[in-house]
Amino acid sequence: MNARGVLRLVAKDCSLLRLLLALYTATALVAVALAAVGPATRSIGVTLAINVMIGLSFHVTMGPVLGERERRTLPFVMSLPVAPRDVAVAKLLSSYIMFLVPGTVAATALVFLSPVDVLAAMASDGRSLLSHLIGWALYFALVLGAWALCFSVVLATAIVSESLGWTIAVIIGMMFVLGNGLLQVAPHVRWMVGYVKELGRGGPALPITIGVEAAGIAAIVAVMLWLQGRKTSFV
Repeated sequence: MNARGVLRLVAKDCSLLRLLLALYTATALVAVALAAVGPATRSIGVTLAINVMIGLSFHVTMGPVLGERERRTLPFVMSLPVAPRDVAVAKLLSSYIMFLVPGTVAATALVFLSPVDVLAAMASDGRSLLSHLIGWALYFALVLGAWALCFSVVLATAIVSESLGWTIAVIIGMMFVLGNGLLQVAPHVRWMVGYVKELGRGGPALPITIGVEAAGIAAIVAVMLWLQGRKTSFV
């Protein structure tokens, strides 16, 4: 692997989207502020945070990944002594950086939906601050991991297929069909209701789910790199 070439490609991608990322990060900070103020503005903050996540998924995949020809940066990529797999690694690194910086801020707003209220819980029982903060951190990892898993599927599709149509279809399927479907179905399925309650109590389902999310992301990345490793040219 050409590490120097990979780093140059990562720097190029992050530089091209720096203003857009700054705007997304600022919007995510506004979402956190609205969610933290109180019940009156919490729903607005959470909705804004979700929109930041959705917007990031579109811009990060359609800019650096699918926009090389549109931005006329493909000749620069092809001029470097890099293989298709090196480019895939660079796209992974830059895309995760660009997604996770504002995405982590936005996920903080979503955590205000958590049933784990550190200050209120401390007032009602005698557990330590550290104990409650660990629970809050696990819920944060759960929320961010779920979004990162969906983003990984979309990103891998964009890198492997290099198709705008397939990428949009996966985004719509993951976020609007699957996501909305789960929201509609979950309240009517007994085991799903029990599962959500178990997550809220911080039971074994919480760390297990986080582990499944991490394993899913690792599997998607491994398959994507394997497929890109089979390519011998950029044509």
